[in-house]
Amino acid sequence: MANKKHENGSYSKSITLSHEMIKTRVKFFHNLSFRTHYQEYLLNAHNVRCQIQLLVTQEIYLTLSGEKLNVKTACQTIPNLFELTHEKIYDDENVDQQMIYCSQQIKSDLIIPVIQQIMDNHNVFTLWEKTAMFYGHFKVTYLTHESFKVSEARITEILNKEISYIENMAMPEEKTRNLLKSIDEFIFSRQNPELVIIRCKYPYKLDIKISLFGRKKLVRKTKKQLQSIVYKHTIKTFQLKMTANQYEYLLENCIHELKDIENEYKDDCVKIRIRLKEFSAPQYLIDNIKQKIRELMIQIVTCQFHKIGNSITLTNDNNKQLNRIARHNYCRIEKLETKTEMKVYSIPKALSPSVNISNSIMLQSNEFVSALSMRKMSVLNGSIEIYLTNQSDSIPRDVTIISSPAGAAEERIEYMSDNGYFEMKTGRKFLFHRWSPVVSDDDRTNQKLKKSIEKFISSTLQSVTTCYSNLEKIVYLTNEWENIGAQQQQQQQLLASSIINEVKQEIETRKVDWRILFIFNEQQTNFYKEFCDVLVKMQTDKDGFAQFSSPVSVIQITLAASSNLNLIKCENEITDYVQKHILANKTLSNEFDVRKWDQHMINAFYKYSLNQSVLPNMDLTNNSQIQLVGSMSNVEKTIEKYKLMSEIFKQKSTLQIPPPVAARTSTRSKQIDLKAYNIYFSFCQQDQTLCNRINNCLKGEGYVLYETPTNVSRFQSYIDKSDVILIAFDEEYLENSHSISELNYTKSARKKIIPFVIRNNTKENSWLSSLTIAESFYDLFDTEIDIEFKDDFDLEYDKLLTKLLRYTKPGTTGKTYAETTALPKITKSNDDYEEAAFGHRSIALQKVTPEQRRESETAYQEKLAKKIENEKIPNDEINSSVADLTVVIEYLEEIVREGVTYSKPHSEEHDTYSIGPRGWELDENLISCMQQFSNSIRRWLNKSPNVIRGNIKPFTPTGDINDAIFLIHQSPNDPSFAQNYVPLDHSPSDKYFSLFNSNPGSCFNSEQSHDYFQKLVESVKIIKDIEARMIDNTIKSKTDKPDDNNNNNSNEKNIADGFRTPEEMRKIEQLDNPNRIWKKTKFTEFIELKIKNILEFKELCEKWK
Repeated sequence: MANKKHENGSYSKSITLSHEMIKTRVKFFHNLSFRTHYQEYLLNAHNVRCQIQLLVTQEIYLTLSGEKLNVKTACQTIPNLFELTHEKIYDDENVDQQMIYCSQQIKSDLIIPVIQQIMDNHNVFTLWEKTAMFYGHFKVTYLTHESFKVSEARITEILNKEISYIENMAMPEEKTRNLLKSIDEFIFSRQNPELVIIRCKYPYKLDIKISLFGRKKLVRKTKKQLQSIVYKHTIKTFQLKMTANQYEYLLENCIHELKDIENEYKDDCVKIRIRLKEFSAPQYLIDNIKQKIRELMIQIVTCQFHKIGNSITLTNDNNKQLNRIARHNYCRIEKLETKTEMKVYSIPKALSPSVNISNSIMLQSNEFVSALSMRKMSVLNGSIEIYLTNQSDSIPRDVTIISSPAGAAEERIEYMSDNGYFEMKTGRKFLFHRWSPVVSDDDRTNQKLKKSIEKFISSTLQSVTTCYSNLEKIVYLTNEWENIGAQQQQQQQLLASSIINEVKQEIETRKVDWRILFIFNEQQTNFYKEFCDVLVKMQTDKDGFAQFSSPVSVIQITLAASSNLNLIKCENEITDYVQKHILANKTLSNEFDVRKWDQHMINAFYKYSLNQSVLPNMDLTNNSQIQLVGSMSNVEKTIEKYKLMSEIFKQKSTLQIPPPVAARTSTRSKQIDLKAYNIYFSFCQQDQTLCNRINNCLKGEGYVLYETPTNVSRFQSYIDKSDVILIAFDEEYLENSHSISELNYTKSARKKIIPFVIRNNTKENSWLSSLTIAESFYDLFDTEIDIEFKDDFDLEYDKLLTKLLRYTKPGTTGKTYAETTALPKITKSNDDYEEAAFGHRSIALQKVTPEQRRESETAYQEKLAKKIENEKIPNDEINSSVADLTVVIEYLEEIVREGVTYSKPHSEEHDTYSIGPRGWELDENLISCMQQFSNSIRRWLNKSPNVIRGNIKPFTPTGDINDAIFLIHQSPNDPSFAQNYVPLDHSPSDKYFSLFNSNPGSCFNSEQSHDYFQKLVESVKIIKDIEARMIDNTIKSKTDKPDDNNNNNSNEKNIADGFRTPEEMRKIEQLDNPNRIWKKTKFTEFIELKIKNILEFKELCEKWK
């Protein structure tokens, strides 16, 4: 003990309580509640303050302070306080059964602290222990001093009311790994000093036992939570409801997929017994397993179609047709959506140098490249891109970095003076980071500028990474960056190079797939060009020659069906329908070697394709393919352009052509009189603008041309000097006497004439003008129109150039070539013809392989040759038919011109016939029919040596005439062939497919079929009209024949009393009984077939009830 007297007169004394003094009672002081209670006792009883300190030596150090007498009195009471204790051992089998049971059954020593904690929380200060380690009885020590208010009755009350024990909770027979894992996680998360969860595990076994001991409320709550976990993981068996087709489909096609489901949930002991149509799984997984099996039974496929443009509009008719196709193939459309995405595409880099490229191609290429408003450089899997646009919001991005107030104004938001983040309600994200590139006069090495750029780029990218996750597209607005200093151009080059190199280094260091976009407005065009020059120098072969961005619309159709075969059929038919009526996707391969094209040709082709709203994708590295996506008509135009460009390149690659001549702006300069010309160009003054353009293009190809001057009397000599006569034909040409003189002289000189037509759509009655031009063109040139300058100059010019190259070559005059091989056509597959004819391919055609098709076609050609040889019409009959048909053609031409008296003896056996002038006018449709009929006769005359009697069966790969391809001869440029009628809709009406409100299901039984048919009959107006007429006829019959009233009444009575007797019904049922024994008659086969039909119908009805 240590005594100490303070200056203020107070007195303090220190006491150390050891284990030898108060024995195990020293443990009471380890309880905070006890220490607090003890201090309050000394203060209230003796007016002494007490400080308690727990020493490492397990001793208790007490410091008492107060008046000296009080302190001494308190010191004397301390030993007496701890001597007044009592001990109790719970071993009385008559009274302490519960405590004895707990002490004997619970082997864990964790329950002693739990009991101790519960007693402490009730301010019942006790010490608990066991008399032996495992099977000993509970022993409690407590203070009996009146200040602590502890009694045996109070302890017993707490034990009985507040403590509960649950032994070995119920567990499922089959325990899964996930169940044990969930229980372990629950025990770890539910630690409580008043509760102990006793867990017993067995090595190498999936088994567990759990007991609970502690405060009664906690034990009950924990029990419910554990029961919920156990119930969740209890394995149950669930029966699968499926049809016979679905059952067979799963067995035949989905065994591996079902095994994958079991492996996915192997820790939950999922077992699928498809042969028994059941599966076993924990309760919480039943819905998931059912859904996965249902997804296997209901196949899902997504069709995607792309098109350049902001949107693809699907009409109501498109939606109806798509749903009709899905219903027809027992599928359904789960989702049909259209969306627009902004995508970047690369223009491939040519593999061949420029050789013999025309000036027009070079001009188109340069126009296209100069119009590009973006560039791209690939960095790892990311990229650096620059855009020149005044509509920056049209470019999609994840976050926008703004460094100046001008950038905020361009985005139409308020600028933040401080750096920070801002997110709009629409989801647009912004990072404000004030920065402007400034070059100081003392920074001659530009180190300060480079450090400023490095800090700006790294800090902004780090900030957006910290604030936002899963970023892909990051946009920098470059407003006011161009205002860098006095020497702007040089400093802008430095700024562009430094920024791009710093961004490239950031992407490579972070190894991210970012797309970093720099956006410039049109006032920053020069600044954009500096960035563009830097990017072009740093591009690799992966980036191609150049890039362009375009909005691409996507149609996404999700189909669902229970049969994989139905899904494939439906997908094929929907693809065919979309490509025919909405947009097309064509792949051209190995038609021409586009790897020989130079860069100007590739650029010109991309320019034409994009102008036609067709998305091209040219692959020059692997298989030399071109994929074209767009509307059917535009894709066909683009294919024709591709074909013409390739043929022109092929023709010119074999020639030694002088360098291209620059296009002239003036076309009326004095011409030099040469000895020879490639082309004599004849046209009217009204068409001079277009013809000057054609003239300049042809001169750019290397041709020597002579243009028609007005009122030239010596044109004959120039025609004689020219190899080919080129004629621009229209209505004015017919009315121009000089032009007609040129044409007549050309024909007399037997010069090669290449005519083409110029259309003027601004004229009134353009259809009549087109009809007149087509008729006059055929009369003058004995051929149909094949080149027609109307609204596609580039395509028609290529047609004209291709035709000219067959007869005259640039750089060579005075020589006319025989017509070379006709321009090879891009072979259309039979699928294309079938698509054009029917909109889809039949199931049989889908199954025919290319080898089978070739074999069938070879056999067909052999049979056709034999048929022609055996059934050929004799020559004398052919000659007679040819003479008669020639007369018919002449007669038709006379009628079309003007009716004149016509007399011609048919033969000696017949009288002559005479037709006078007609007094009626020919309308447009009649003239068109006459022309078609005349053209068909001419085609027959061209084949007249090889004709047979009767028709020839067309080729069909399947043997079914419905799969044959029927070719229709017509001129695509002739308006007389334009459709002038409303096409007949052969599809069934909506009412045919629609069910009544009382929908009987996916299939009818016999009774429902009868009800449906009855409602259908009642809803048809024609049937009601017929019934009304029958009633009218009956009334009229009564009025006209009054003598027959009795007979009529008799008949009506018989009809009204038409209910059959039970005997009659029995006979009818007997007749329909399939088990009836029939007598042998001449109708035996019919009866057997009827029985078979009855049985099949009943089986079908039972199946779909």
